[in-house]
Amino acid sequence: MLRKLVPTVIGYLLGNELQPVSPQNRLPTEPKPANADRLLASDTPVDNNANRDILGNTAADQPTLSDCLQYHTLLWTLFKIGADSINYEILARAVDFSGAPLDAGWRQIATGTITGAANTWHRIVITETNELYYDQYRIRVQSGGTADVSQRSVIVGVRR
Repeated sequence: MLRKLVPTVIGYLLGNELQPVSPQNRLPTEPKPANADRLLASDTPVDNNANRDILGNTAADQPTLSDCLQYHTLLWTLFKIGADSINYEILARAVDFSGAPLDAGWRQIATGTITGAANTWHRIVITETNELYYDQYRIRVQSGGTADVSQRSVIVGVRR
């Protein structure tokens, strides 16, 4: 025995209103764009060089991250492999349309020390309290002890 299929009313919420679905008003299939992007993934040894960034660059003028103006917060997730602490300094600057810095040097955003046993996870939230946005960031890391420490980092930029 064959049964006849009877269409049922389905819909979706748009704001606070139920939107009916029909051939003329289909379900939304576009995924909502994410408001976060992975900007960096690195695996770098940390030594006593005060100019080394998390990519291993030692040139003081070299940015770790560029084109960051759209991000209001950066989430730095770090896995510390060695037992010694890691000192960090986060610097930022704005650039003009050609990519040249607006001023010489960097503005210090944050400093700190990552402590804890070997093989531990850490998260640092990088945000400017004055609601300022920057084009470039430099994240310098230095071993807080005598031994080199390895670190694995992922940085995610969050848009408003």
